[in-house]
Amino acid sequence: MPHRQLATLGALAMAIFVVLAFSGASMVAQAPPSTARPATRAPATQPRPAPAATARGPRTPWGHPDLQGTWFVIEDVPLERSAANAGRELLTDEEVAAADKQKAAGQGRNTRAGEAVRDVEGAYNAVFNSILKTGKRTSRIIDPPDGRIPPTVAGAPGGGRGGFGGRGGAGAPAAPGAAPGAPGAAAAAAGARGAGGGRGFGAQTNDNPEQIAQNPRCLGVALPFLPLNTAFAQGTVMRIVQSPKSVSIYMEDDHAGGGNRVIHLDGRPHPPASMKLYLGDSRGHWEGNTRVVETTNFAQGFRGSNVDSYRMIERYTRTGANDLRREITFDDPKTWTGPWTVLIDMGKVGDEKHMIFESACHEGNYGMTGILVGARKEEQAAAKQK
Repeated sequence: MPHRQLATLGALAMAIFVVLAFSGASMVAQAPPSTARPATRAPATQPRPAPAATARGPRTPWGHPDLQGTWFVIEDVPLERSAANAGRELLTDEEVAAADKQKAAGQGRNTRAGEAVRDVEGAYNAVFNSILKTGKRTSRIIDPPDGRIPPTVAGAPGGGRGGFGGRGGAGAPAAPGAAPGAPGAAAAAAGARGAGGGRGFGAQTNDNPEQIAQNPRCLGVALPFLPLNTAFAQGTVMRIVQSPKSVSIYMEDDHAGGGNRVIHLDGRPHPPASMKLYLGDSRGHWEGNTRVVETTNFAQGFRGSNVDSYRMIERYTRTGANDLRREITFDDPKTWTGPWTVLIDMGKVGDEKHMIFESACHEGNYGMTGILVGARKEEQAAAKQK
């Protein structure tokens, strides 16, 4: 009997508990939400799970944002804003249409030069061109807001603002035979008066292939790999391949040939400042969905920059299934009065293609032979005048 009473009391207590719990839950559910926030919040003991890949874009098997694929520049936009577009960030639709109409009507490289030497030096036809549609932005430079490269600091060497970008951005002089007034033409003319009378650049002469400028030698592209001459597909296409600890970027750039960067993501420091590399030294990390890359230790500057203080910071963000945003900030306190940033929007080639046509710059490099033979002819002509 006592056991039955205990069981009955226990069941009654359980029923009362269930009723009270239900009532309490109903009261809480019906009460208006409180607008007050707790004074303190206990820190989370476990990291929050990453959102689904669809919310943050595709992911690699190891969890990094997937930027892999072949990417290409989709619009023709000038590096700096022209004086005619001062204060204007965007073109109108009508202006874009007019520019594209003019491109379609132009003969491009099919145009024949009236002067024989210039005609031969420009011996390419339009099949070598890649004419992009006009972009609405009036400059690729998004900072400073005026769309212009900042002035150079006092005492900085020339070229910091208007220096020739070269193929892919290397500060190289113009090719032999550049028209008067063309970028680098003065340097080419000075070289032509160098030792021995052979045409060269600066204090160099073209006695040997090693003395010839970077592009005719097919040494490959240099950074920052900007689309400065999109008609010749310069700085317009790259392929990204990722691994957990590094990223590889292959860059193809028309006549200059290709170039391959390896960006380490494992936190290792840059090498000593005395070690200078053709493509610089790149170190990267992730900031959310953006891969940030800092490159230093350049063997050559860009637009007159000082190789000892110049650094380049890139930000790669996938903004859509076929859209990549590449921002590049150039910083050199010994050259420019402030940093400046370029924005390049890129599109993606289908993964089933995943290919870049090699320029095969060295094959049939008649330009190299022509430069050396021409230099010898100039020396012979100079010797006859003595």
